[in-house]
Amino acid sequence: MVLTNREKTIIITSHLVSLYSEMIEEGKIPQNQSVIDFLMKTIPKEYKPDISIDLIDDVFMFISSRPMELS
Repeated sequence: MVLTNREKTIIITSHLVSLYSEMIEEGKIPQNQSVIDFLMKTIPKEYKPDISIDLIDDVFMFISSRPMELS
């Protein structure tokens, strides 16, 4: 089975949201940089057309509501 670009975008977004949280905790990125700014600066160009605020919000809400299940 081959993943679609949307599925790949969701996976990358999920990873970047987790990375953002870790980097904020470690002080590696400024506190005033939003997760959306971080994602838009970090996500590979080929996945930018598939990303949206709604997708970022859905992924962020999913991850933050299940921290123990996903550990």
